[in-house]
Amino acid sequence: MQCREAHDVLSALLDDEVGVEQQQAARAHIAGCSLCGEVARDYRRIGDKLRTVARMPAPADLAGKVLARLATEAHSANDNRRFNWRGFAQQAATLLLVCGLSGLVGWHLAQSNFERRRLERDVVAAHVRSLLQDSTVQIASSESHTVKPWFNGRIEFAPTVKDLTAEGFPLIGGRLDFIDNRRTATLVYKRRRHLINVFMWPADGQNPKTPVPSLLQGYNTVTWTAGGITFWAVSDLNAKELGELQGLL
Repeated sequence: MQCREAHDVLSALLDDEVGVEQQQAARAHIAGCSLCGEVARDYRRIGDKLRTVARMPAPADLAGKVLARLATEAHSANDNRRFNWRGFAQQAATLLLVCGLSGLVGWHLAQSNFERRRLERDVVAAHVRSLLQDSTVQIASSESHTVKPWFNGRIEFAPTVKDLTAEGFPLIGGRLDFIDNRRTATLVYKRRRHLINVFMWPADGQNPKTPVPSLLQGYNTVTWTAGGITFWAVSDLNAKELGELQGLL
């Protein structure tokens, strides 16, 4: 079972709503995959929080009040004993709507986290692969006017290319990568002896997204969206200085 298959059945798995064979396959995959294991823990944590929010302790005298009310209603006229089904239905519908919205929010948060961690894993892998090559760039130049035109015809968007030598982040050059089933532009910067890969591709929407730093397998990452482009910066450089590069870009 692959990550996407495990993710598709994860919610049903936690609710014991999948068959035995599928359940065994999913549990075996989650046990051996750190990313899916983390997502499963997120699902459980969200479910626990929702159950905590949705449950309220009943007053100690509730049972007595209910029994007394039932006894009174039993001796009243038919009109007074008629249960207000319309009010009950409205309350039930409201409760179901609240529960449904809470579940939807929880699912959306888990889904977003899963996608971000999947992309993080892919860009870190691309960063490591580049370090294993004889050269990390296909176009070697510190001139933005040289590097940016090189991408014309190779990708379907205009990447943001800046020479930041004066700020302590000299541009080494650029190359193409293939991440998330699409061609991506990659710029390579340097900070002392540390190489920094900055991956970029068109964002799904135009709304900017604030930087999200993270750490995976000893590499610092930061992702953000600006100007309709999604950025991922990856390096073994410390998080503070990687954040400075993000601010400059």
